[in-house]
Amino acid sequence: MKKLVFTIFVLMMSLTMFGQVFESNFETWTDGSYPDGWGGTGTNIGVANVEKYTTNAYAGNNSCQLINATTSHKRFTTTAVSIESGTAYKVEFYAKGKGDIRLGIKRTASIASYMTYTAYTSINSSSWEMYTLTIVADTTSSDAEFILSIRNTDASMEHLVIDNVTISVDTDIDEVSIYDIQYTTDASGDSPYNGQTIKTRGVVTAVTPNGFWLQSGKGAWNGVYVYSNTINPNLGDSILISATVSEYYSLTELTNVALLENFGPSTIPDPEIITIAQVGEPYEGVLCKLVNVICTNVDAGYGMWQITQSGNNLYVDDDIYAFTPTLNTHYVITGIIHFSFDDWKILPRNADDVVIYEGIENTENNNINLYYDANSKNIIVKGLQTDADLEVINILGQNLITFNLSPSNINKVDISNFNSGIYILNLHNKNNIITKKIIVP
Repeated sequence: MKKLVFTIFVLMMSLTMFGQVFESNFETWTDGSYPDGWGGTGTNIGVANVEKYTTNAYAGNNSCQLINATTSHKRFTTTAVSIESGTAYKVEFYAKGKGDIRLGIKRTASIASYMTYTAYTSINSSSWEMYTLTIVADTTSSDAEFILSIRNTDASMEHLVIDNVTISVDTDIDEVSIYDIQYTTDASGDSPYNGQTIKTRGVVTAVTPNGFWLQSGKGAWNGVYVYSNTINPNLGDSILISATVSEYYSLTELTNVALLENFGPSTIPDPEIITIAQVGEPYEGVLCKLVNVICTNVDAGYGMWQITQSGNNLYVDDDIYAFTPTLNTHYVITGIIHFSFDDWKILPRNADDVVIYEGIENTENNNINLYYDANSKNIIVKGLQTDADLEVINILGQNLITFNLSPSNINKVDISNFNSGIYILNLHNKNNIITKKIIVP
């Protein structure tokens, strides 16, 4: 008897140490409907589509067959368990058959409040394989339910059969920079971390009721949208979060967010000065500035107005701040580059982000000559009358280096160590910008 009590005690301590919160091997189906531990309030897959499967179970006598051949997902949820905000939970299970499965959490049994699901994992195997899905809780609850969301099962492959489900605290989440989350050469623009749970840090550059933008450093690929209405950092806060990387209609965003630490106020990165022609994937989520753009449509619909620069158009949206523009007026606009409803936009944050361009009568640009001299391997700037910054940007939108130039009849910038290729030059001061493409042979 003492040995039995001691064994139970050791087992309980082991589960606590390793943070296990749920386990199911589908051996027991007490009431003849759902297996014990399953069929929580969030379950909407019918009893007839959840079957005790006794053929070739992974372990023991039974496994669980889930049937949903439709493209609309069905939820198979655990009974109530406790979760803690900011904690990552790892769901490990064995599966075979064919179908799509993803992980979610119902925040509480009493109301229909659901966290954002992870990306689907497609299963297509006639033999048992182990799978691991991870999600971060965005709330603390004593009666949450973990969800296995199922779709597209195939009868010819036994639908989807699962066994030995274990849910435990995941203490091994990698910290990933925003740059690495965003940077991609894939034509889709999808993050290489799509569907993964990560930790990342940065400074809050803009805030809305449903989320905020986080940026780490200045330049391309360094900003990201964080979708959350459960944590509310202030503009300029430096924070560390855990989250799931998601793609929402081609927008890379962080979901299922938990605040791990708020380090307090920090310096917001200076906006990256770009042209409308440069707006695209590298600057998604990045704080940018557009200089000398003209309003060509004061009402583009849905609270937007349109700006134009060198024949390229862009919407200015009111997601954060609403501004009433004047037609044919030239502006300097600072804001977040954002993608929604199949269009790129800039989102000014306040009145200071939209100012009238005062350099429109300035003839300095007409007197500046900017070019690359292949013989000396120098960038040449002639006729510069004020202090200015010269940015050299590669075709991926990465700002390779910024040179600080002083007024001079001629400035020479040595780029002899640059590889052959196409580069974009941005020469700008406070209210003027000149952009030129060069080819380094």
